[in-house]
Amino acid sequence: MNNQWKTWLAMMCFVLCMPGIAGAAGYGIYEWGARGQALGGSMAARGEDPSTVVYNPAGMTQLPGTQVSAGITIVRPSASVLSDTYDGGEGVDNTWLIPNTYFTTQLGERYWLGVALYSRTGLGTEYRSNEDWYGRYNSMYAGIKQVSLNPNIAIKLTDSLSMAVGLEIAYIEVNLQKMVTVTGDSTGDVKQKLTGGDAGYGFNLAVQYKPLDWLSLGASYRNEIDVSMEGKADFSNIGTAAIGGNAAQVISQQYGDTFKATEPLPAMLSLGVMIKPIDKLSISFDLLRTYWSAYDELKIEMTDAVTPTTSITEKNWKDVNRYSVGIEYALRDWVDLRAGYTYDESPIDPDHAEYQIPSNDRQIYSVGTGFHWDSWTIDLAYSYLTVKDRDFSSSEETGVDTTSTFTDGKSHLFAMNVGYKF
Repeated sequence: MNNQWKTWLAMMCFVLCMPGIAGAAGYGIYEWGARGQALGGSMAARGEDPSTVVYNPAGMTQLPGTQVSAGITIVRPSASVLSDTYDGGEGVDNTWLIPNTYFTTQLGERYWLGVALYSRTGLGTEYRSNEDWYGRYNSMYAGIKQVSLNPNIAIKLTDSLSMAVGLEIAYIEVNLQKMVTVTGDSTGDVKQKLTGGDAGYGFNLAVQYKPLDWLSLGASYRNEIDVSMEGKADFSNIGTAAIGGNAAQVISQQYGDTFKATEPLPAMLSLGVMIKPIDKLSISFDLLRTYWSAYDELKIEMTDAVTPTTSITEKNWKDVNRYSVGIEYALRDWVDLRAGYTYDESPIDPDHAEYQIPSNDRQIYSVGTGFHWDSWTIDLAYSYLTVKDRDFSSSEETGVDTTSTFTDGKSHLFAMNVGYKF
C-alpha cells in the first residue's frame, strides 16, 4: 500500500477516542450500524440497507439505484479488576466512538458495487492510578485502533440467488504500555510504551438465497489478515527510577527503541436465516464464528538493541461463537420498531488471562427504531452490554495477581445512521 493510502486510513483511526476498559469479546468490534445493532447483529440473511456491505454484501442486490449511509456508535464502558491483596484496578470511564460509512450502487440489471469503511477490531483498556497499581507489570494501557476499506462486487445469479466478492484493506495501530523493572546500578520502575501500525490485505465472500417470499438465508466469510507492524519503543523514568535519573536510558540501550510485532484480524464466518411470519414482521437468527485461535501468541521483537531480544506471550485463544436474534416490526409506513439479543462467547484461555483484555462472555440487549420518508432514513439504537466476571486464580501470566477478579463489566452503546437514496 502506498504512503498516501496509509496516511488516509491512519487519519480515520484517530476518529476513535480512547476508551476505558472496553467490553469486547477478544478485541472484536461488531457494531457496524444502527439497524444491525438494534437487531443484535442478526443481519446475514437481510439486505435492507447499505450496511449489508459488511454483514453480507450479497444482500446489495436488494438495493435499487445508489444509496449511502453514514453513522456512529458511542460506547461508554466501565469495569474494575479487584484484588483480595492490593488496592486499585478501577477502569477509567471514557468514551469510544466507532464510525461507519457505506455506499452501494446498481451497475446494471445483475451487478452491484458496494464500499464499506468500518472497524472490525478495536480495544482500549486503561486503569486509574496506573503508575502504581498492582498490575502495572502486566498492563497499564492497551489500545488497538483499526479501520477497513472494503469494496465489493455483487452478482444476482437468479431471482433468488446472489453472491458477492470483496477486497479488504485493513490498517491497524497499537499502543501498549506497562512497567518494566531495572536492576543494577539504576533501580526502579521504567514505563515502556510501544506504538506502531501498518496495513494488511484480505478478501471476503458472501451468498444470499431467498427461495420463498417469507424466507431468506445468508452466509458471509472474511479471511484472516495478519498485519506485520513496525513501531517505536519509548522508555521513561517513573517513581524511584526518576531519582536515579538514568534507568530509562539503561533499559533503552538494553531493549532498543524500535520493535516488530504481528497482530491478527481473525477470520469470521456468518450464517443467518430470516423469516417473515406476516408481512410487517421479520425475525432473524445469526451465528457468527470468529476464529480467534489465530491469536496463539504475542511476539514482540526489539530490533535495534545491542543484543536483539524477543518476548513471546502465550495467548492460546480459542474459536468462539456469537449468537444473535433480532425482531423488526413495521409499525407504520414510515417507522419500524426493532429489538435484539446477543450472546457473545469469550475466546480467552483462563490459564493465560491478563489485564490487557480482562473481559469474559457478554450478553447484549438492544432496542431501536427506523424512520424513512422520501429518500431519507434515520436509524437509532441503544444497547446495554453486561460482561461475566472473570477469576484470575489460574492465570500464569507475569504481573497478574491470582487473587484478582474482573467484575462489574458493562457498557452503554448509542448508535445512529443517516441514509439517502439517489
